[in-house]
Amino acid sequence: MKKIACLFAFSTLLLNGCSSSDSSSNSSSEQLVRTMVIDVANPADDDYNLLFTYSGNKLVNVKDSGVLIDQYIYTGDKLTRINYPQDNTYILIEYTGDQVTKFTEFDPDFDSAIKTVVTYSGNTFTRTVYDGDLTSQTTLISTEVCTVQNGNVTQVSRTSFGFTNTETITYDSKNNPFKNISNYAIFQVLDLEIEGNLNNETASSTSGYTVNYTYTADNYPLTELSYDGSAVLKESVTYTYN
Repeated sequence: MKKIACLFAFSTLLLNGCSSSDSSSNSSSEQLVRTMVIDVANPADDDYNLLFTYSGNKLVNVKDSGVLIDQYIYTGDKLTRINYPQDNTYILIEYTGDQVTKFTEFDPDFDSAIKTVVTYSGNTFTRTVYDGDLTSQTTLISTEVCTVQNGNVTQVSRTSFGFTNTETITYDSKNNPFKNISNYAIFQVLDLEIEGNLNNETASSTSGYTVNYTYTADNYPLTELSYDGSAVLKESVTYTYN
C-alpha cells in the first residue's frame, strides 16, 4: 500500500509509544480495519478497494481489488520485513532492543536502496536518510526531526540540501483506525501509509490540507473527506471494521 493515496502522504510513535489522556480516544472495543474504499476525486487517478488480513492482531497482508500489494513479515512478535510485490521492492527493519534503529528499502530492479537511521531523544526521534545501491547507502538525502506529543507526531522539521522547513500537524481526539494492530507504533517511525499516530490528522501547516471525519459509536473513523488548501475535495475514504 506504499503511499498509494494522498490520504497517506501527509506523514509520519516511538516503538514503546505514548497514550492519550483524552478519554474519548479510549474504547473497550479493540477494532481492526477490515476494508478501506478510497475514492480519489481526480478521475485520472486510481481508486482503491483495500482488504486487510490479520493473524490475531498482526497485519499479514493488504490486497487491492484482490491483488496482493503489501505483505508483512514478523520475527517472533517484531515486524522485520515488508514486501511490495507489485513493485518488486521490500523494506528490512532492524532493532536495538525494542526500538527501530534502521530500516532500508531495497529496489533490486534498479540496484538502488534508501537507508534510514533512527535515533531517539526525549519526545523526539530523528530520521537520517541515505541513498545508495543494494550494498551500500552513504549519500545523505535528508534529516527529519519529529516531535511526539500525546501519541501523535505534531511537528516535523525536515532538512535537505541545506534547506529546512517545519510542518505542524493537528489531530482530532478520536481513535486512529489502525491503533489496535500489532507493532502499530513503529509505523510512525517508518513513515509509511499506516501512520502510527494515536489520533487522526485534521490539518497541516505546510500543505494546507484539511480532513473531516464521521465516526462509529466507538469513536473510530467511518468516513473521511480530504480537502486541499483551496477547500477542494481530493478524496473520500470509507472504513469498515471487524
